Amino acid sequence: MRTHTARRALLIGALASTAALLAPAAANAEALTGWVGPAGSNGSGVQFLNTSTIINSPSLTAESKIYSVFGQSVAPGDIGVRARLFKSGVLCEAIDYRYNAFGASELTIGTSATCGTGSYNSHGFTAVWDGTSSYRQALTFPSNPLNWTAPGARSAAIPESATETSPVDTGTNAAGQSYGPGDTPTDADLPDLIAVFGDDGIQGYINKTDLDGSAASPAEATKLTTETIDGVEVHTSGPRTVPVFANDGVTQVSDFTIS
Repeated sequence: MRTHTARRALLIGALASTAALLAPAAANAEALTGWVGPAGSNGSGVQFLNTSTIINSPSLTAESKIYSVFGQSVAPGDIGVRARLFKSGVLCEAIDYRYNAFGASELTIGTSATCGTGSYNSHGFTAVWDGTSSYRQALTFPSNPLNWTAPGARSAAIPESATETSPVDTGTNAAGQSYGPGDTPTDADLPDLIAVFGDDGIQGYINKTDLDGSAASPAEATKLTTETIDGVEVHTSGPRTVPVFANDGVTQVSDFTIS
């Protein structure tokens, strides 16, 4: 009986070892979070922090998060997050502001698109209602870049070759508009025209002003459409499409959907 039991145990152990060797390596899963930064305070003196994270498994996502320092909850519509995913400095996906639908101490929003194999990072915005007249917006510190390999059978209709990143041109066009990558260290450093991948994979530029779909107040935010993200209800203005231009800021080459 002991010999049979021992052999059975060895067989089970061997099968388990084989399965472990055949399973995907957990080391391939990675998440990189940028530095924690100040996100401002609300009218009651509640202080907030923000951060951004890039994750490559089980799917590629760029998350941005805002949270109160001591876990205090704030009223619906008082905090918002605008997540953005970049591939080698080119904007792959932008999420319009999502606002808390209920009293909350934190809010995390993530992207879901991909733009082919490459090096990605997360760099978003957060907003806190100042209690009187406006939202205090803050740019998160960018995450370090993280490599992601597109699966062999891609669900997206865009061919892999369409989103091969070319060096991002920077400069000033004839109309005096600056153009370049949008993953700048501060909001003030953003160019007038931000490099993006259009919905069809064509690389071009969108107006900086077209990216900001923020509400003017919590009263306005809470009247927006309600959707559920990972079990959390938020308010959002919904998807919208903006034109993608060549670096002259005039010639339209594609469209870019802001989720």
